[in-house]
Amino acid sequence: MPLTPRKTLLPVTAALALALTACSGGAPEDLSEASQEDLAALLIEGEVPTDLPEADLSGLPEEPDESAPMGERAEWHLLSDVSAAAGEVDPDAVAECPDDLSASCTLTYRGTDLEFPVTSEETPGGVEFTVEQPELPVNKAFLEDWLRYHTEAEAVFCDTGDVAVLVPGAEEPADFTCYAQDGGVAWVDSAEDTVSPYDVYMIHGGSVTFSQRIETRG
Repeated sequence: MPLTPRKTLLPVTAALALALTACSGGAPEDLSEASQEDLAALLIEGEVPTDLPEADLSGLPEEPDESAPMGERAEWHLLSDVSAAAGEVDPDAVAECPDDLSASCTLTYRGTDLEFPVTSEETPGGVEFTVEQPELPVNKAFLEDWLRYHTEAEAVFCDTGDVAVLVPGAEEPADFTCYAQDGGVAWVDSAEDTVSPYDVYMIHGGSVTFSQRIETRG
């Protein structure tokens, strides 16, 4: 019986921000109190993407054919979607779905365990399955490329671990902050090297967006 995937990308538990301290020991652990000098020392230089950042999916295994068990096919689609949101394939990622798709799928991405409710139903054309994604991981480097694209700033930094976990469609921002050397708020006369804080959101479908905070720093 053919299996027709019907994928639903929904929201995730935002990863806990890691408190960072400059090597000199001068930067405060709470970056909300950090000076411009402290923030500038954390920035990571990179090329501004000319197009929306795209995940490297070259490491995906071959997609199972229609004769494969339902669970195996659902696992591949889940791995594909999660890798696309995260920015690249984790060669050690493990996805597990029940063959009858009667319960949740699980996936481990770079040591982060995630759970994805799944449902299936028979249709005239075969079987359709829906995998909800209440949590999606994003690699820090991929997240920072999204910020470069959004702000057109080369020097950026996201105050999170190697992998952040986001909630697509969540009204509240992730509980970590990203920073960009963007020159500050557009209507405020500030130095060109001003570093601004950004709230981070994931929209349905796995894309990342940012909102500049309107605040001043010492």
